[in-house]
Amino acid sequence: MAAGRSIDADMEVMIQLMGRVVRGMKEPGGHGDSHELIAHVQDAGLGPRHVPVLMSLVLHGPSPVGVLARHMALSPATVSQLVGELQRGGFVERRPDEHDRRRVIVSVGEAHREMIERFAWRRLRPLRMTLEALTDEEREHFLHGWRVLVESMESTGLHEPGPGRGHGPGPRLPGSQEGPREEGG
Repeated sequence: MAAGRSIDADMEVMIQLMGRVVRGMKEPGGHGDSHELIAHVQDAGLGPRHVPVLMSLVLHGPSPVGVLARHMALSPATVSQLVGELQRGGFVERRPDEHDRRRVIVSVGEAHREMIERFAWRRLRPLRMTLEALTDEEREHFLHGWRVLVESMESTGLHEPGPGRGHGPGPRLPGSQEGPREEGG
């Protein structure tokens, strides 16, 4: 850390940057493909939780459900359910594995392939460009930081309902200048 910089100042910068990343991943960026895909997903009775399956298939190619589950860090049962719902909507196709008939390979459905790939690569391209711009050592540090963030979020239960949802105030962050939070605020 640079001399004279505080954790709180770095945290503020990180929060601002993370907000911009999240907004950038969600915003259509002036491209109709985002609205088009989301409209098709919604018309099929599906939602945002289905989109990561499509992103993973674009990034990794056709895969068995178990492999998709590992890529997405979800249970095979959850991914199997998502795949089934996506298949009913025509977004993915399943076919037997040529080498092992007991396994089923999931791929992006031909009916929506072009739209899904455009949507996915518009969002994945900045990530790839970022990693390409870093040296091997910088990339190692960058990914280490993301792993620490994810592990911290998972270990503190951040994925569980928080304040204002019946579980009382959230934890006070170390080094925070604010006082204890009050219920509902």
